[in-house]
Amino acid sequence: MTLRTRLLLGICTTIIVTLSATHYGMFVLMKRQLLTEFDDALAAKARALAVLVEQDGDRVDIEFQKHPMQEFARGMRPEYYQVWHADGTVLARSRQLGKDDLAQLRGDRVVPQIKSVVLPDGRGGRAAGISFRPNMEGELPPVSPPPRRDPNGRIAGMEDDDNDALDLDESDYASRPLVTLVVARDTQDLDASLAKLTWLLAGSGLLATVIILGVLAWLVTQNLRPLQSLARQIGAVNEQTLNQRFALKNAPGELHPIVVRLNGLMTCLETAFQREKTFTADVAHELRTPLAGIRSTLEVSLSRPREADSYLLSMQKSLRISEETETIISTLLSLSRIEAGHAKLETDIVDLCSLLQRMWRPFEQRATEAGIHVVWNLKQHVVLKTDPGKLQMVIANLFDNATSYVDRGGDIVIATCFDDAANLHFSVVNSGCSLTNDQVKHACDRFWRGDAARSATGLHSGLGLALTRRIVQFLDGQIGISVKNSRFTADIQLPSTCIEATDDMANDSEDEMAVGLRSSESLTVRTLATDHSVV
Repeated sequence: MTLRTRLLLGICTTIIVTLSATHYGMFVLMKRQLLTEFDDALAAKARALAVLVEQDGDRVDIEFQKHPMQEFARGMRPEYYQVWHADGTVLARSRQLGKDDLAQLRGDRVVPQIKSVVLPDGRGGRAAGISFRPNMEGELPPVSPPPRRDPNGRIAGMEDDDNDALDLDESDYASRPLVTLVVARDTQDLDASLAKLTWLLAGSGLLATVIILGVLAWLVTQNLRPLQSLARQIGAVNEQTLNQRFALKNAPGELHPIVVRLNGLMTCLETAFQREKTFTADVAHELRTPLAGIRSTLEVSLSRPREADSYLLSMQKSLRISEETETIISTLLSLSRIEAGHAKLETDIVDLCSLLQRMWRPFEQRATEAGIHVVWNLKQHVVLKTDPGKLQMVIANLFDNATSYVDRGGDIVIATCFDDAANLHFSVVNSGCSLTNDQVKHACDRFWRGDAARSATGLHSGLGLALTRRIVQFLDGQIGISVKNSRFTADIQLPSTCIEATDDMANDSEDEMAVGLRSSESLTVRTLATDHSVV
């Protein structure tokens, strides 16, 4: 079911239920009002007829029987009345009533009793009945003059209850018999009015529903067109059109975030597809060079007979090239396992400072031979709970990168510190960097190297920092690469949750250790000033 259909069904159901409930409520209220007006008119007629019933000695005179009214005497749709004595004797009845009787209803002049009845001719109707004691002939209640109001707006004469005009009536009604008068008339006009009202409300409701639904269908269709346009644009996307971006004109505000997210997704897909397109060429290039080196070495060795030492040198060279090729393949496998989610985190307790010093030993000779000055700025007793094997790969890659690209006679700074959020940072900084800020953004990309000509192919494959970034992310950390004043900085941030202990850090802050290596000197330990920042 489409979104348009769902919206229209939901709106249609809501409108129909709302209009039906509203029109039904209006019908009930108007029916009650019409019925109230009908009953009030019937009760008023009963009171008016009761005035024409008088007591004449022991006899009850009914004036409207002597002079029949037209509504009671007509042959078509007549009205009916009937009068009973207190002993049940029928004193009078309308001529059209014949021998039939109306239901005796004993209300009073103030509140007559009214109910629905079936008239003698089978029509439906309403009857109003009152029981009263008739007046004597010529006996009427005195009519009170209009009330006088004082300057304050109050009715004058109302303070004294003894002046009440009703107290002038001192007639003895208790000795007079009760008379019951019932008046009935059909409800044909009332029923016709209610029927018209029913059709009017039903027709107006139906017309309003059709008009509203038509307008809503048009509005929903118009407002869903951006979605249809977006769907068409998405359907046209393939691997050849990833450079296209989605655009919607006059789109509602709710669709703008979706378009922005989709365009961001397209950018990621374009980047990923582009990377995949270049991946095969990069791998082929990186593997072709060492394989070509092995082949050329073997061809030269086999070109003519040579001494054993020459063959041994060729085999050693081929072995070294094979090891470099194996390193590239192992790095790619490690990357693929991490990105595929197959890598497992094997946590253990690690003394970071001891690990850094131990991991530096394989690079110590290279630094000494190149005359590199190494400065250590470490906080002691920083104990981590992390994966030692993967952390060693990160440190080894950073040390290899620093010693490979530092300028001869330059310096390398290895430091640790904590930020305001208690996160641990350890960084490796080397001098002699010639990368620009735009180039350093790609330092962690696969197979990327600063030398566009790949002159170092066979020595560096451009996978070290890429693997480092993925491992650091796997360890819930972050890596930051920056260049400032020709100094390349690789900063690793590990969350405070992985810090197991930092015993004696306050005491050690003034006893930090520095080690400098010169080309003709061994490792020298010297005390640095209190400075916890990364150089």
